[in-house]
Amino acid sequence: MLSLDINVCEQKLIKTEMGDLAYARPNQFLYSHASNVSKLAREFASKAGIEELSAAAGYLHDYGKVSPVWQEYLKKKMRHEDVPTVPHSIHGAKYSFMMANSSQHIAAEILGNIILSHHGALYDHISPDGETVLNDILTGETEIDTPAELPIDFDILDKEIINILNADKNADKPFYLTMLIKFAYSCLIDADRLDAFLFEQKQVYSPTVPKWDYFISKLEKKIYELQSGEQSEMSIIRKKISDNCKTAGLRDIGIYKLEVATGGGKTFASLRFALEHARHHKLDRIIYVIPYLSIISQTAKEIRDALETDEDTVLEHHSGFLPDNEQYYKLHTDRWDATIILTTQIQFLESIFFARGSDLRKLHNMANSVLIFDEAQSIPAKCIHLFNSVVNFISKICKSTILLCTATQPPFENVLRKIMFSDNPSLTEYIKFPKRYEIKNELRPCGYSYSSLAEFVLKVHKHTTLVILNTKKSVRLLYEELNKRGIPAFHLSNNMCNAHLSKELEKILERLKEDKPVLCISTQLIESGVDISFDCVVRDLAGLDSIFQAAGRCNRHNKSETGYVYVINIDNEDLSKLPDIKRGADITRQLFYDNKIYDIALYYKLYFDPKIEMEMDYIIDGGSIYDLLSCNMQGCLAYQNRKDKVNVKPPQIRQAIHSAANKFFVIDKGRKDVIVHYGQSTELLEKYNTIEDIIEKRKILKQLNRYSISLYQYQIENLNKNDVIDYQCYTGLTVLKNSFYDEIIGLDF
Repeated sequence: MLSLDINVCEQKLIKTEMGDLAYARPNQFLYSHASNVSKLAREFASKAGIEELSAAAGYLHDYGKVSPVWQEYLKKKMRHEDVPTVPHSIHGAKYSFMMANSSQHIAAEILGNIILSHHGALYDHISPDGETVLNDILTGETEIDTPAELPIDFDILDKEIINILNADKNADKPFYLTMLIKFAYSCLIDADRLDAFLFEQKQVYSPTVPKWDYFISKLEKKIYELQSGEQSEMSIIRKKISDNCKTAGLRDIGIYKLEVATGGGKTFASLRFALEHARHHKLDRIIYVIPYLSIISQTAKEIRDALETDEDTVLEHHSGFLPDNEQYYKLHTDRWDATIILTTQIQFLESIFFARGSDLRKLHNMANSVLIFDEAQSIPAKCIHLFNSVVNFISKICKSTILLCTATQPPFENVLRKIMFSDNPSLTEYIKFPKRYEIKNELRPCGYSYSSLAEFVLKVHKHTTLVILNTKKSVRLLYEELNKRGIPAFHLSNNMCNAHLSKELEKILERLKEDKPVLCISTQLIESGVDISFDCVVRDLAGLDSIFQAAGRCNRHNKSETGYVYVINIDNEDLSKLPDIKRGADITRQLFYDNKIYDIALYYKLYFDPKIEMEMDYIIDGGSIYDLLSCNMQGCLAYQNRKDKVNVKPPQIRQAIHSAANKFFVIDKGRKDVIVHYGQSTELLEKYNTIEDIIEKRKILKQLNRYSISLYQYQIENLNKNDVIDYQCYTGLTVLKNSFYDEIIGLDF
């Protein structure tokens, strides 16, 4: 049974009250657009079981365009007249909300929010200070043209929602309700924008059909070639892990983990699982979520080469990627509809926890998929409960399989809001790796000065040595100490633009390949995912998981005698802006004293102490983001205490979706990109200044991303005080003056 009478809905959208044909945009009839959006939204939403709700949203979302006032506005716009915007989103939203107020339909409240927001961002149902902005807008005195009754059965929609919320007996239902609202919103946004695009391009919707059999055959060929070479102990272990992952591809949809030491071949092993799993369950796509920008392009290239395919099939979504066809790239990164997608951890989390349609549009394409989280231990501690609950929703409700890959798997199943792993979740049994390194305690009671650290590094330095420090400042100061002594070294930190970092990494990899001596000083950007090996590693004190990740760069392929990983501590190191690292470092220091430095299970037990569990809810002033997206006790209490809300029944839905989005960030908000003079950036800046075409300017800006550094506001102010920002030559851009970017260390504060 359908929730709406399609024929009646279309009839009400064909003509205005004046008898004129109603248009959604030039040359496209409103009834046609509404019908297309409804059908697309229904198709997208069927993967999570809310097809009726989404189909109704499709018909209601542009109902305001049937009014004569809006139609007259469209005619004037087509004549290029300068006219004020006429709102249209409120009409269908207000009708839905009227139904909610009269009959307490939860579905109508959801429709009210997603329809009103479909050209902006989702609203709070109750804000943290107890306001009901959404309710106030949709019960206000705005005059709108709505029919007495639309043929929508809200009882069917309510039942659909309740059935989903009851589908997972372990669910945090209020949090799942938030995710359901966002999922329905995603379906509506994508259907609306996709239909507009298809109409303008005179195209017909044709979803991507993945060629899983073809890709599996190509990967098997690649793996056979890799495994047919020299049979070392490490290659035998990698083969066993890879074969286990292939077999595991036949498992049920669920949440799994791949716990393999660094150098164990996780990339191809996880891909082998994902391809087999996607074919077996007829899934739509594979999504790789990778923590560091420096890893993505390398991983994408490896996958493309192995599968013998192109950039459209294996799509990279990150700021450093430069597409040939910008319009095509934007459409497919907005939608995430490629067969294999690689994106950053930040991009993934923002695509879930932001409230704008532009961010949430891709959410529905995470359903019926395989999501692989590489280096899962790098999820920020403040986000863990949010991440866990989202993973549960995507797997249990959206019918996707989740795979967490790491050498040091945190016990996400043991925290307060836990991941609900499948039975027997490991894809491969524990395999003991040959001893490739030994961790050495070189901590000093008062720590190392940069001078004494330079002496220590030179003392332990072998043919190739990697030094990983916690802060960009430490990396620069140690590099300068070595430079004073005439010691050549590579410098890697995020004070260097991406183009600079990539070039230096290429140089390092080339020297290692040629067996030339290398001394590299780096922040933790080199710690995970980069396939690189040194004879010796020096690591600044940090969490034990970070120590193990750094150790993964030591004698990675077991080609030499046991390597050494020396753990040191810097005197008066300022970690105030890196609380996760500081907490981890304190615990690791204690494990050293207790002679339990290899006990990662004990480390995590201490790190996830019950006393700090609430910090994983993402603490904000007055409460937490998790609370805002779940029961919203903060907002409900504020509502009860408001004098203007006495005896006024609150909305059924309480979540503060918009406020939570405004408070959420993975890295600190307030950063700004500063373009530097390096490589081709000067030439691109000059082009930007002389070209007038807006489209070309946007292309150049995209290219300039590779030549920019992300800085905090206080750093920008510091640069302004020292007059090193060029505000004269490049209008509208923030550009560092030519002489203030160093060809080795980048930006030097």
